[in-house]
Amino acid sequence: MKRVKKKVWLTAGALLIAGNLYLTFKEDSKTDRSQWITEWKPSAKDDVVETFQTTGVITPADEKPIYFDKDEGTFLRFLVEKGQEIGAGTPLFEYSSANLEREVERLQAEKTQIEKQIQLVDGQISKLNSILSKIEKEEKEANDDDNDSKDTKKETSSAAKVTVENEIIDQETEKLKLEEEIRKYDTLISQAESKKNNLIVKSETEGIVKELNTKLSNPIMTIRSPEAAVQGVFNEQQLNKVTDGLTIYASVDPLPVTFKGEISSVEKFPEQEPSVKRKSLYPFIAQLDKNNMEDAADQLLPGMKANVTVVTREALQAVTIPASTLMKSGKKSYVFVLNTKGQIEKRAVKKGLLVDGIQEIKSGLKAGEKVVAEPAKLIIHQGEFVSPADYKAVTKKQLQQMTKKERAKFILMGLLS
Repeated sequence: MKRVKKKVWLTAGALLIAGNLYLTFKEDSKTDRSQWITEWKPSAKDDVVETFQTTGVITPADEKPIYFDKDEGTFLRFLVEKGQEIGAGTPLFEYSSANLEREVERLQAEKTQIEKQIQLVDGQISKLNSILSKIEKEEKEANDDDNDSKDTKKETSSAAKVTVENEIIDQETEKLKLEEEIRKYDTLISQAESKKNNLIVKSETEGIVKELNTKLSNPIMTIRSPEAAVQGVFNEQQLNKVTDGLTIYASVDPLPVTFKGEISSVEKFPEQEPSVKRKSLYPFIAQLDKNNMEDAADQLLPGMKANVTVVTREALQAVTIPASTLMKSGKKSYVFVLNTKGQIEKRAVKKGLLVDGIQEIKSGLKAGEKVVAEPAKLIIHQGEFVSPADYKAVTKKQLQQMTKKERAKFILMGLLS
């Protein structure tokens, strides 16, 4: 009995070895192409952001100088104090009205003189009209006379009448000129009076009074913007990566908020004279978004040091995979994907941004598809793969429908792979 069992085991062992050799060396055999894969990496949708770090200092976003115009008058007084918060329309300082008042008085006096001249002209015109009426009356009486002197009187009165009429015309012309002068003075007086409304200079924007110049030299006042900015410098390598408009994030200890902003200006000339003995540093200013400041805006003061993160490139909600799952063949890149047929598919992809081991895939792969975690260990380009056994993968009905040869083949593949 023992000999029979021994023969059975020897026979089974021989068959096992023979089957293994057959499947290994048989052309188109799947056995030598099957591999054990235990780890897959699903592609995902994520943000890929390339950044670098620098430092800066909080400064006012803008400073507006206010000037004193001597042509507008003499300075009277300031209407604000240093450090005062102001809004658009807040009175800042006032000119003295003394000069304007003197100017108005002078214009009024000259206007009065002209008005007196007009009165004299009106009187003269009135007298001439009386003379003209008298001449016309005498002329009428002469026409009624029947004596020989009638024609002589008529000629004399006609000449006098023409002279008086011409004089009236001259006086009326003079009156028109004087009335035009009156209108001119009315305009000048109105303009001078309107300047009194400009004696108080008002702010055009909101802000904080940074400085008052009591010596009255220009600028007489400086208004600091309530909005904040970050001022710093870039080294030569960083300068080549930045342009106006790039997004930045600034954090200030110990404030808990990270402030968002964008670069508003980058100097193309270093802050110090170029020298071979030192590195060149290029100043920049980044405007902070006031809508992003929330309640911490009041705590953000000029002079505070800031840690600045500059976003040079970004791909938002992009398809991403670990860079280690990517393979290269010449200039092309590809991944090994678990396709819907249960096979390892070598698929070409188009790369995008690579940051900290995360690779953006622009095309060739969808979010959620699984890729081989360690493709460098694969021997084949396409084929069946072997993963941990799943006894539910084949139903009893499917097993009964297989031929004995198919059953033996799959059993041996499972044992030998």
